[in-house]
Amino acid sequence: MKQSETITLMAAAKETLERHWKGTKNEMTAWNNARDVFERMGRDVPVNEVDERLIDRLVADLEADGKKPATINRKLSALSKILRHSLRLGYVSRMPLIDRRKEPRGRMRWLSDEEELVVVRLFQRTSLEMSRFVEALVDTGMRFSELFELEWRDVDFERSVVHLWETKNGRPRTVPLTRRAVASLKGQVDGGFLRVWKFTKYQFRHAWDGVRKEMGMTDDKQFVPHALRHTCASRLVQRGIDLRIVQEFLGHSNINTTLRYAHLAPKNLEQARDALEVDRKTLSA
Repeated sequence: MKQSETITLMAAAKETLERHWKGTKNEMTAWNNARDVFERMGRDVPVNEVDERLIDRLVADLEADGKKPATINRKLSALSKILRHSLRLGYVSRMPLIDRRKEPRGRMRWLSDEEELVVVRLFQRTSLEMSRFVEALVDTGMRFSELFELEWRDVDFERSVVHLWETKNGRPRTVPLTRRAVASLKGQVDGGFLRVWKFTKYQFRHAWDGVRKEMGMTDDKQFVPHALRHTCASRLVQRGIDLRIVQEFLGHSNINTTLRYAHLAPKNLEQARDALEVDRKTLSA
């Protein structure tokens, strides 16, 4: 297609949906972000007229609506995908520069041993299955969606591992199971079901909110199910597991994600300090 035969931003977004997002886990999220972009920038704006000036206006509009940096970056990511698709097909001749907003890292929340014990016990009151799910999340560090969608055919009790084929970074991985995680999975009755867990996401979220309220954690915005993954990561690092191993265990595609936990390994820092210590008396002798 020649450059003069350009299409609108909305049409380019629809093409990107069909070519890149359709059928993926993030299909609806990506499309909602893309739709917000072309609604704000203009449905009929030619995609080859999207430049730094229009992108700056988009960001200013999002900020005026009180959108946080992380939200703005998700919109910009969708726009970038649309423009890259357009560049590949010749609708645009260049990729405009898209400056992402700086996202604050914020506080990482993990559970203490005592908090975990309370959470498990409170879940046991209402759902033994959900309490097993919580234990498995803590001991595997799997993402909520990864464990929730786990199927029996991907559980290997002989080797005490589970195989994950569809992950956030698109790379299959094998996760070893602790004895407690094995017991949690074996506590589930197959019963001909494809998936291991039989509750719905809504049911778990509702139960979590109840536990959170009973523990007096309603004001703790980081006290969410994802904190169980942070709990696993923090324990691995605190117990001396190399960060590269932690990265592989958790399925982080980028080591920088794992490095957020580096400060939790004080023993490693102490060893580094000790390596710099010099026997001054020996040197002066």
